Formats: sequence, C-alpha cells, structure tokens
Amino acid sequence: MGAAEKMSAIHHLNGEVPDDAPMPADIPAEVGVPLDLGPPVKPSILIVDDKPKNLYALSQMLEGLGGDVVEAKSGADALRFLLRHDFAIILVDVQMPDLDGYELATLIRQRERSRDVPIIFITAFNKEDQDISRGYALGAVDYVFKPIDPVILRTKVSVFVELHRKTEAVRRQATLERRLQLENLRVRTEKIEAERALRQVEERQSLIIRSLPIAFYTADATSEFSGPRFLSESIADKVGFDAATFTEDVDLWTARIHPADRDRVLSQVRSIAERGNLSTEYRWRCADGSERVFLDQGVLLRDDAGLPLQVIGTCLDVTDRRHLEQQLLQSRKMEALGQLTSGIAHDFNNMLSVIIWNLDVVTKSLKGNGKLYDRAQMALTGALNCAEIIQQLMTFTRHQPHHPQTIDLFDLIHRLAKMLAPTLGEQIDLQLDLAEGLWPVLADAAQIKSALLNLAINARDAMPEGGTLVLQATNIHHGDPDLEPAPGDYVMVSVKDAGIGMAPEVVDRAFEPFFTTKAQGEGTGLGLSMVYACVKQSRGHVRIESEVGAGTIVRLYLPRAGESPATADGEFDEDTAETKPAGRTILVVEDNPDVREVTVARLEAYGYTVVPADCAAAALAILGRDDPIDLLFTDVVMPGGINGLDLAQRARQLRPGLKVIYTSGYDSSFHPEGDVAAEFLQKPYRDVDLIRTLRHAFNDTDL
Repeated sequence: MGAAEKMSAIHHLNGEVPDDAPMPADIPAEVGVPLDLGPPVKPSILIVDDKPKNLYALSQMLEGLGGDVVEAKSGADALRFLLRHDFAIILVDVQMPDLDGYELATLIRQRERSRDVPIIFITAFNKEDQDISRGYALGAVDYVFKPIDPVILRTKVSVFVELHRKTEAVRRQATLERRLQLENLRVRTEKIEAERALRQVEERQSLIIRSLPIAFYTADATSEFSGPRFLSESIADKVGFDAATFTEDVDLWTARIHPADRDRVLSQVRSIAERGNLSTEYRWRCADGSERVFLDQGVLLRDDAGLPLQVIGTCLDVTDRRHLEQQLLQSRKMEALGQLTSGIAHDFNNMLSVIIWNLDVVTKSLKGNGKLYDRAQMALTGALNCAEIIQQLMTFTRHQPHHPQTIDLFDLIHRLAKMLAPTLGEQIDLQLDLAEGLWPVLADAAQIKSALLNLAINARDAMPEGGTLVLQATNIHHGDPDLEPAPGDYVMVSVKDAGIGMAPEVVDRAFEPFFTTKAQGEGTGLGLSMVYACVKQSRGHVRIESEVGAGTIVRLYLPRAGESPATADGEFDEDTAETKPAGRTILVVEDNPDVREVTVARLEAYGYTVVPADCAAAALAILGRDDPIDLLFTDVVMPGGINGLDLAQRARQLRPGLKVIYTSGYDSSFHPEGDVAAEFLQKPYRDVDLIRTLRHAFNDTDL
C-alpha cells in the first residue's frame, strides 16, 4: 500500500471525508440512523474482502443471523462504512492489495467509535504462530482459515451478533433510565419553579389583601348572618378587633351594625336566597366608638340540585370614599351658592344702594326728632344688615373682593374695641390682652374687622347672663408640617368667652354655611362661615376649642407681613367732611335709572356738576364733545356690549389722564384690579365711602 493511499485511509478514519467521496450504493437505509429509543436497530456485519466471490460466499453463509451484512471491497471502503455506521462484528481478509487485514485492523483500533468492535481474520495463509499472535495483538478475537466451514463461521459470528444485541439492549435500557432520570429531574425542577412562582403569587396576593380595606366571609345559606371571618390587617387596625375575635364571638359583627341600619341589613341578608346576591351599605361601630361605613356584597352559591348552599361575600371599607363624596357634594353646594350669590348680588346691591342713600338722607333730616328719627335709624340699620348678609354670602363663597394689605393689628383691635363696647352692652366685660411688638399681618382689613365683630357678637350671645370676653393677640412661630396652618410666622388673635360652650358635634359643623344653634330668626348661620372664608383668603387658619359649660375660644392665625403697615386712612365724620367740588364735572354712567338718579343726587348734594348717561354709547358721545369732564363714574357691568372697563379705556383714548371710579354690585370677578389708576366702590356704599373714594380719585390729600 502506497503512502498516499495510507494517508487517505487515515483521513477517512478521522472523519475527514471529502465532499465528493462516493458512498457505497449497497448500504441499508437503517444503518447510520442515530440511535434513539424507537425500534431496536438490527446488528450489522461488515465483511471486507477484495474478491467479489468471497464476499458473496461469506454473505450467503451469514445470511439470516438477524442483522444486515455489509460488503466492503477494500480497506478504504470499510473505513468509510465505519465512519458512518456501527457494526456488531467485522470479518477481514488478511491478504488485500491496498490495505492488508493487519493494517486495516490497526486503523480500526485507532478510531474511538470502532475500537471495541470484534474482528475476525479470514486467511488461507500464515498459519504460523507468529502471524496468529500478530493478529491477536492487533485486537482480533478469532481466526477463520480457508476453506471455511459455514457452520463454524455462523456459530462464531452468531455469538458476537447476540452479544452485540444484548449490549445494545443494556445500552438502550441505560439510555432510557438516564433519560427518565433527566426527565424526572426536569419535571421536579419545573415543579419547584412552579411552586416558587405560586408562592410568590400567593405572597403578592396576601400582601395586596392585607393592605386592602376589605374583609371576607362565608356563611351557610340557611344560617344567620354573622359577618366576616377574615379581616385584612388594614381593616383590623381600623375597627380595633382582630379576626380571632370575630371567630370567638359570632354575633360581634351584627351587634355593632348601627341600630338604624341593622334591621334593613338583616332583611336583605334573608332575601339573598330569592335574589341570588346582596349589596348593601351600613355603618359599623369600631372598638373605640367611632363609625366606619362598609359596602357589603355577597353572592349565593347553589349545589348541583340548584338549592342554596353557601354565601360568599366581602365587606369593603368605603368610609374615606363617602367622606370624599360628601366633600365633593359640599363643594358643589358652595359652587351653586356662589353662582346664586353672584346672580342676585347685583340686583340686591342696586336696590340697597337706593334704599340706604334715601334712608341716610331721611335720617339726617330727622336727627333730633325723637321717635321718627329712631324709626328711620332702625330702617337704615336693617338695610345695612341686609347689605352685610350679602357681603357675608359673597365672602364665604369667595366672591367678595379681597384686598390684602399690611395691617397693624394692635391699632386695629384698639379701634375696634371702642366700637364694640356699646354693641356688647354693659353685662359684657371686654378685656384686651395685646402683646407688645405685634408683627404686621397681610390681610383684608375690612374682612378682619368683620370677622372679629362676628366672633365678639357670638361670644356675647353665648353669655346671656353676662361675663368676660377677652381679645388676645400674640406673635407665634408655627413649625409643625402636619398641622395647619403651614409652617411660618403668624400673629395669633383669639376671642375667648366664658359662655355655654359647644358640644364636639357642633364644633365639627361650626363653619358650615347656614348652620346655627340659635333660635329661628336670631341668626343666619353665616357668621363663622364668613370668618373661616376671610381667614383662608388671607392664607391663615382658624381653630375652635370649646367645651360645654366651659366656654369657647376661637383662634385666628394671620400670616406675618414682610413690610411695615401703611398708614391707615384717618377716621372722619361724614357730616364735617369737606370736598373740593368747585369747577369739577363728573360723568355718571349707570343703566339702572333708580341707582343713576340716586348717584346724581348724591354727587350734586356735595356740590359737583353731574352729567348722567344710561349706557356706554351715550357716555362716549358726551366724551366726544368739548364739554368739560373731570371724572368718569361708571358701573362695571352694563348692557350694549361695552362694559365699564371698555368704556374707561376708550374714554382715556379720547381724554388722556381722565380720572375713573368704578362701581359694581357684582362680585370680585368684576373688580378692575388691573386698572391701578382707578378707584372702586362696591355697592351698596354710604356717603362716607363715596367721599373717601372721591378724595383718592382727585388726590385731595389736604382733606
């Protein structure tokens, strides 16, 4: 055998088969199929001989041993078969032209896959012991000498075929067991993973259930309702009982349903067998005496015969939701009240403007005239009270103009006390306790005065037999972020009485609009609502402390201002007030004829020349002439598509520098805050307010 041929054989043995290498055409289809656990593969026999006659003869001798016989005409063919298939035994002719039997055996034994395949040498020569020993040394299991006895050959080959069959059976069994073990391991692994995932899901569900405001229960459809058996942690914390308590006392849940709701709830529970479900809401008394609101929903389960079997239900804590709904309802009520107030304020204030001015005139003319003066004064007071009620409504709904300014509370409270003394009466001992160095506060002075006046009158009414009323003011720093007001510097103003006090449920509702404990006709229920609204508008806070029989203290927290208070307008008497009307002409624009007539009369009474106009178009026509006009006195809201703001803008285009006073019976949304060069009068106003505004408009600083 040449070197090139031997190297080619070695390449074949190592699996390096060229792509164009021909495959023997007579190999069975089953040979080379990867072993699996399907039908067992029949053991194959490889015969290697260079003589076709010998191959045929050997195939005939071995036919029927249970396996396929594969014929290789050379050592190279044999090696190609061995690269792709397994054999039970190999029969090799010793004398072959390319690779002899010994060289082929050497290559077979070098290959891992075929190393242990039994080899039988067939030869007609070399019967010497030396050659036989060489064959056995190369891995031969036997020698067969020609001429071959078919019986002996079949007997020897059948032993190795059977041995291969049993070996394959053992290997298959081992493979099966190994695969079963792997499958078992895979199944166990998947089971462990599934159990772990299930635990994670259960833990998440448990965490969710523990955090939900919900309780679960099951009950026999024919038994009495006993409430939930399982309570989440959040429910248990809120109601003050753990689940074990409800298991020990089956009547605990039903016993604590609000008495007004219990009969209704139990009646609905009894009807669940007919309706198939239950949905009811009721109040429940907790361990600390407080009440929670629960939404109880249940469903009826039936057995195979359709008979009632079991009730499964949940109790959901909807207390917070109901509180939010009540707050939303209250907010909507206030919104509706605000819209109503805004709608009626204009008409009421216009009418009150006419009434108050005429009563002012009548009262002045009757001064010193005994009962007639007193009656006129009573009528004027009643009209002013009506105006105050409108202002309280507008303040509570936050439609009243809010003009924050820096206020000196020390001076404001001292001046208010002088006015309060005759109002409170001789039975009330008014005491002031004002700290030195009070900080200036940022608030609406008129609203603060009104708030303190309301609180003082409430305190007086709470002490029908008389008593002490203390007005106190001191500087404080509030730093607790969890309590109102927001952290910062405040001046705390308190109104303290020694009256009858209020129960906790009354304190809780004290700031509600129209809520009052006074007899019918003695109060509107808007006083404390107005106090609350004006303090909140100033970004402050109100707190009430009261106890039945021990009096009440109301604390107002007003935010500290960042600058010193401006000098307040001096108080003056309208009877002695002087103006400078000489040579001044005022254009009055008012669509309401009664209000226009009263306004013209007021201004003329003080010596001004007045030009009236019933609409903006008429006013613009007047301004377009050469008539002297020193001030535009205009209503804000007027028909015709041009309001007072637009009129003032056009008027200044015609007459630059024209002074303007706006007046309106509407709320703050109509207040011309952007026009800093103008003054504003809220209807209804008295002569003292009119004079002060005229002074500001004409810059009469010497008066």
